[in-house]
Amino acid sequence: MPRFASAHGLTTREREVLGLVLEGRTNQQMADALVVSVGTVKTHVHNIVRKCDAENRADLKELFWSE
Repeated sequence: MPRFASAHGLTTREREVLGLVLEGRTNQQMADALVVSVGTVKTHVHNIVRKCDAENRADLKELFWSE
């Protein structure tokens, strides 16, 4: 994951969120794990998807596993 995250300019927190997205966690599950609001999780996921030029979470996962 470090190479992928660096290539896409992800922050430390975005890397944590990406790991949870790759595990298939829901926004609520991620919020609980990170002790933040669901809105904060949505913002991080949105930023990750945008930085990686993905369309959505499914596209993001496919991109991650193809690199």
